[in-house]
Order: sequence, then structure tokens, then C-alpha cells
Amino acid sequence: MLKLFSTQSKKLIKVVDKSEAELNIFLSENWNDFFPQYTFIKSEFSIEGNVRSRGTSGRIDILAFNPKTNKFIVFELKKNKDKNIRNQVSDYKDYIEDNFSQIYLMSLQTYKADLPQFDQISQESIEVVMIAKSYSSTDIERVKKSKSKNLTTLIRYIWFENELLLIDYINNDPDDLIEKENAEKLRKIKNIIDNKKSLYADVEAFLYGKEEAQRLFKIFYQALNTSKETTLEVQATKIKVGVKNQSFSIQGYAGKTGRKCYLLINTDINEVVDLGSIVDDRIRPGRKKKGSIGNERYEVFITTEEELMKFISIIENNLKS
Repeated sequence: MLKLFSTQSKKLIKVVDKSEAELNIFLSENWNDFFPQYTFIKSEFSIEGNVRSRGTSGRIDILAFNPKTNKFIVFELKKNKDKNIRNQVSDYKDYIEDNFSQIYLMSLQTYKADLPQFDQISQESIEVVMIAKSYSSTDIERVKKSKSKNLTTLIRYIWFENELLLIDYINNDPDDLIEKENAEKLRKIKNIIDNKKSLYADVEAFLYGKEEAQRLFKIFYQALNTSKETTLEVQATKIKVGVKNQSFSIQGYAGKTGRKCYLLINTDINEVVDLGSIVDDRIRPGRKKKGSIGNERYEVFITTEEELMKFISIIENNLKS
């Protein structure tokens, strides 16, 4: 049993007994302190119809909305130990589904709740937050192992004198969820950074000592790398780049070759012949295909950034068509 000690009064603070109605009022009046992640709609939300499979109550203790998941949230408050959690969750789900339009209109028009458009709200499922003094270990395990565990949150509470309320998330603690989301974001960012480091480390190693070739290649790759379909592979004799249905085989030079180029890029795009003298067709009439660094037909010898930009423009037009 949790105990609370006051360092100011030098005594243990006593646990007090409060009704469900008092708990409801306290949470509703201090909503943004306890549940800032949810939109409050109404406490004691009532419409005609049965919420429970047994009984005639048409009242929801607190109705709220989760703007992150676009789902309605039912808060069920219990003075003592909660029972039959699974049955209650099922009852609430059926109730919301059966009265969805009426609940939406009342929330929007009568209680002026800030809700999205009707067709943007999930009608397939709702979320349930149970707040009780205690739960059975069986119910806790069932919720944690359930496939829909993210839809049911269990909160334990203790009232103390001096208007002190302790709440304890048994599952789905929002602080834990934020930490997990941030950790996942950091992991993805780290993977991207690591991949980039690995990617350019391999490229720079292949083009080692050829600074202008490195610079021109980065311009070339960044221009093509605008979709998830772009691939890059550094092989023993060439850099292989693929995008959609096109492939490019690339070698770098220091500008001291017979063609005075920095990048030799092979491609199958026929329109590159418009680039003139910087293009060689590997297929010669009546002769065998000229050997080169890849399987593509045309060799494009890039010396300047202007030549590269014209080549990139041809590639982009080809990919669009």
C-alpha cells in the first residue's frame, strides 16, 4: 500500500474516501492537468439507450476524444475495485457504434467540442480509460496481453486528505509513450545518418583523390534521389545508380583522361545523343558493342557542371515520360 508523508507537517497523510461523483468533478475541473492529450467533451454524458448489456443506464462517466487517433474515449470511474473489464469495454464499443451519429452531433453542437469532420473520426473502435482504486491481477494481465491493449488504459487512484489525488498508470502511460516515440524518432534519424555516412564513405573511397569527381557525383545523385525508388551500390569497378526503370554505371577520373572528363556515366537513355560530342554510342554499325564499365549503351563524358545539369535535365524528362 502506498503511503504519503508530509515533510512539512512531519506526518503521514491519511487516505480518505471519496465518491465517484467527487472524483468525476475533480478530474473534470482539472482536466488539462491530468489529461492534456485528450479533448474533454462532457462528464455524465447521457443519451437514450443502454450502455451496459445488463441494466438501463445511458450515462457515460466522462466522454472525451483523442485527436491523435481520431477516436472517442470513454472514461469509466470506479470507487472500488473494477470488475468485468472485458465486458464493459465491449459494451461501450457497441454503445458508441450504435449511437455514433447522435454522440457526434451532441458533442459538436450541444457541448461545442473541437472535433474533426464526421468522416475523419474512427467508427471501428473506441478507447476506454478505466479509473479505479484497484484491479485484479488477472484483469491487468488480460489487458496487457490483449491485441487491443492500446485501446484500454487502466489507472489506479488513491485519495489523500488535503485534496491530494495520486494516479498511477498501470499501462499506456503517456510519458512512457512519448519516450518511446522520441526513441523511435531518434533511432530512425540515427539510421538515416549512419546510412548516409556509410553511403558517402563508400563513394568517397571509390572516388578517392578525385575531388571534382566527388563533387559532380553528389550533384548527380542528389538530383536523382528524390524518391524511394533510387538505389546506390558501390561495386569494385563502378558506382551503380538505379532509379525507376533506368540504370547508370559511373566511374570517376581526375580530368587527365583522353576525353578530359571527371565523370564517365553510362546510360540507356537515347535522348543523350543531343549532348553532342561528349556522348559515345557503344553500338557501332557492323561492329561489336564497345566495351565499357557497364551494360548501358551510351557513354557520357562529364567535364563541367553545366554539362552535368543538361544531362540531368534529360534524365528527369525521361523519368517523367
